[in-house]
Amino acid sequence: MIRGGDFYAIWIEERGLWSTDEQDALQLIDRELDRYAEENRERFDSHVKVLHMWDAESGMIDNWHKYCQRQMRDSFHMLDEKLIFSNTETNKKDYASKKLNYPLEPGDLTAYDKLMSTLYSEEERHKIEWAIGSVVCGDSKKLQKFIVLYGAAGTGKSTVLNIIQQLFEGYYSVFDARALGSSSNSFALEAFKSNPLVAIQHDGDLSRIEDNTRLNSLVSHELMTVNEKFKSTYSNRFKCFLFMGTNKPVKITDAKSGLIRRLIDVSPTGEKLSPKDYKATVKQIGFELGAIAYYCQEVYLKNPGEYDNYIPVTMLGASNDFYNFVVDSYHVFKREDGTTLKSAWEMYKTYCEEAKVGYSFSQRVFKEELKNYFRDYKERFNLEDGSRVRSYYVGFRTEKFQDQTISEPEEPDETPLIRFTSRKSIFDKECADCYAQYASDEEIPMQKWDKVKTKLSDLDTSKLHYVKVPKNHIVIDFDIPDDKGNKSFERNVKEASKWPPTYAELSKSGKGVHLHYIYTGDVSKLSRSVDDHIEVKVFAGKSSLRRKLTRCNSLPIATISSGLPMKF
Repeated sequence: MIRGGDFYAIWIEERGLWSTDEQDALQLIDRELDRYAEENRERFDSHVKVLHMWDAESGMIDNWHKYCQRQMRDSFHMLDEKLIFSNTETNKKDYASKKLNYPLEPGDLTAYDKLMSTLYSEEERHKIEWAIGSVVCGDSKKLQKFIVLYGAAGTGKSTVLNIIQQLFEGYYSVFDARALGSSSNSFALEAFKSNPLVAIQHDGDLSRIEDNTRLNSLVSHELMTVNEKFKSTYSNRFKCFLFMGTNKPVKITDAKSGLIRRLIDVSPTGEKLSPKDYKATVKQIGFELGAIAYYCQEVYLKNPGEYDNYIPVTMLGASNDFYNFVVDSYHVFKREDGTTLKSAWEMYKTYCEEAKVGYSFSQRVFKEELKNYFRDYKERFNLEDGSRVRSYYVGFRTEKFQDQTISEPEEPDETPLIRFTSRKSIFDKECADCYAQYASDEEIPMQKWDKVKTKLSDLDTSKLHYVKVPKNHIVIDFDIPDDKGNKSFERNVKEASKWPPTYAELSKSGKGVHLHYIYTGDVSKLSRSVDDHIEVKVFAGKSSLRRKLTRCNSLPIATISSGLPMKF
């Protein structure tokens, strides 16, 4: 694979993993050349000389670099976008180049519990474990959140970050928060070039953010242009979850700052273990990694959306002077449930003078900022006594000052599930004239398609068979497993039901789901992977649909033209 105009990765069959080490590619090519020379030695009259890559005098290494950098175009799939545990089997489509050195399984958490219950309160500890669990589950790639451990030096911030580094060894990178908040650093994203799932900084500084656009885009996993030194620029959508320790508050400029809905702040208790106890406990945690990851996964799965509406009240109070002014005037605004601009402005001037605010707002900026703390603003408003005032704010937003996670009641899922109640297949009718054949005992086509004369209408479709469907006929294959790794009928049906209604069948096992569509675009440009365990099946050339009819729905095959991922 080529990325940024240079070598990116190569598949190593014997390892069952991809490799980003160019030396592996060179050794693999040299080995194949030696093997070819040995197998075909009898075909050559003279002595065979292999021009190895390792031999600089052969010039082959220069040809290789020219081939990668000048003759090839970018063609790659990002690697390591999901965690691979030590007991996980991998194939080429997993796009994995590494594995963790522990399995994901329940176990003893004595040392971990002892440390975390000392350093953090139950509420703050839950935030950390929820974030770790989201990474273990793979949902962190979709969450628009990041964690900031905020507290004095020596209170346990780096201790937790060290545990996170152990949990995600090989899947994390370090970053510079100050560079992300700088408007002039064009290479700020270079730290993420390895596409980590987790990014960590032990002692970061976001107290003087010049521009939070890059940070917001990174946390939101938006498509960004990456500028690496001495390489061509390329676009990428980073899927990392940020963890940062800091002694300084994160600068939140105003009530509309995107950081408010993305930031989860965590504060340690300040309590500590004795030095001897601390060292023994930290060492023991290294033997509990699999159990920690499993436990955090369970914490996250109990309520994946728990922090959707979280407001970092502590960080707002530590960094935003205007927020502190509204807090200072909280009882006045709450009692009146409104205020005039003139009255609030006088209160603000008094507050700034008493609080020694260095950079206070002008009245124009003040007017706009105060709107963020009220539900409505009226240019003219009639008070209860009949008097008429100008510039009046109505409906004070008290929820912005609640020092807690705001959890909305869970709404019932109104998405209608696919009902597999029919055994009479619309596919059998619409594709009746397509060439088809039964599968052999090895579950492969019995003969070459050039020799097949039978049509689908000639077969008993309740038996395993293969069908040559039209080129624009695609199938979305859902193979989502449950918590134990077994294919889950319930999860597959739930996820498939979110797609446009169309004809659907159960897979041969009866637990997977196949959605059939007619795609009006160029099927050769479609990516084969939609998400983990969700695949787009395209039947071009000699490929065919493997099928065994058990149960299906009664909808017609729908036509779609967009919404599917494209190849890079």
